[in-house]
Amino acid sequence: MKEYPYLSQAIGNTIEILRKDRGMTKSALAEFAWLERRYLLEIERGDKKPTVNAVYSICEALRVSPLDFFRKVEDERERLARES
Repeated sequence: MKEYPYLSQAIGNTIEILRKDRGMTKSALAEFAWLERRYLLEIERGDKKPTVNAVYSICEALRVSPLDFFRKVEDERERLARES
């Protein structure tokens, strides 16, 4: 399978930014998204790749459409690539 540079980090950063913009704690987001807190922490750190179900659940909890979420992820991925 092809690997996309900075993708995991961009997903994690995007989740963290949106979560903080909404004034949510990691615990609150995990609860609203029906995810284990540890799993969410690993996603935010870029250590785990979320499943499609997890992404949709996180998007719902953050009140952002998956389309908008992935646009933000791609912007973040491009930013990370430029900075390296």
